[in-house]
Amino acid sequence: MKLLLHVCCAPDLTISYKRLIEQNINPTLYFYNPNIHPIDEYKKRLNEVIKLKKIWYLENIEAEYKQKEFFNAINKNLNNNRCYECIKLRLKKSAEIAKKNNFENFSTTLFASPRKNHDMIKSIGEKIAKDFELNFMYFNFRANDGVKEAAKLCRNMNIYRQTYCGCSYSIFEAKKLEKISKEEKYNNLVENIGEKNANMYFKNFKKDVLKIPQDIPYSVIKDNINILKNFKPRIILIKKEIAQEFNIVKSGRIKLKDWKGKFIVW
Repeated sequence: MKLLLHVCCAPDLTISYKRLIEQNINPTLYFYNPNIHPIDEYKKRLNEVIKLKKIWYLENIEAEYKQKEFFNAINKNLNNNRCYECIKLRLKKSAEIAKKNNFENFSTTLFASPRKNHDMIKSIGEKIAKDFELNFMYFNFRANDGVKEAAKLCRNMNIYRQTYCGCSYSIFEAKKLEKISKEEKYNNLVENIGEKNANMYFKNFKKDVLKIPQDIPYSVIKDNINILKNFKPRIILIKKEIAQEFNIVKSGRIKLKDWKGKFIVW
């Protein structure tokens, strides 16, 4: 089956492609996202898609980056929400390209995004498809732990994972949410280890490699290792003798109560 697949980003493409191949569908990619801001971020995301395209030997139809098209779309339709108009713009352009290149079917990797509304995307896609006499295909790429599997694929393939949706508005929203999250983590630490210790060690928030006991001493976590989740580290480097206190015997992703972290035991 020929399918034009609108690609919003490489992380969502990973699981989308995997699920399509399982159904014997080999898509042609179309990365059309004038919403992405700034242009350096756009280039970074595009390059990650190109990376996957080369790995999987996929066909690709190039799209121009015209950010004015995004702002024109949302400014002309102020009665609708911004995200609705953004998705409508991208799917309509995808339908135009599908029609032009003799595709009968089109879809989008937006169905893999963890926070997107499937009903809204499906409704928009089907209305557009009717106008262009095409078939808009719905796939629940998030099903069966699709989001977790996409994250794993990104780690294994060294794919950049963005921290905000794409537009300038979402940058502001992401920063606002990050500030709220940081305050929440700090308050949790104050509640668990006291304000003095929280102030002393919270400088390690979101540190790539959090070292135990160099950065956080054993005395801070001895009663509750889950305290570490408030620092949001990528990797925890933990001394063997300390790891044994928590029944951690080898390196790997380890679940402790309601939290899972990547530990390297040394």
